[in-house]
Amino acid sequence: MPTTKFTTTIEALKQGAKSFTIEKATTNIESWEEYLSKHDHEGVKKVVQDLAKLKKLLHASELDGEAIKKLVLKMGKDTVAVAGDEKTASAKHIKELGEALEQAAA
Repeated sequence: MPTTKFTTTIEALKQGAKSFTIEKATTNIESWEEYLSKHDHEGVKKVVQDLAKLKKLLHASELDGEAIKKLVLKMGKDTVAVAGDEKTASAKHIKELGEALEQAAA
């Protein structure tokens, strides 16, 4: 995956969840779902499932901010876990994304 996808998502998260419209968030989520669904890694599968849950929460008739925060925090922790202790450039980007998710949920 191009580094720009990570950078774009991380920067948007740093600006705060309100920087995402529902449509923009949905497009971003679907892009990640498409990319991640190609990977056969148990941790990645959890993240894909959580992305689907997040999309559902965002499209509910009434937003449940607390449920969204909890799910984003879980996704952040799961994403950091996927990176593990690897020192590759990809692992670094994955870890940064996970940490950005955790901070966005704080």
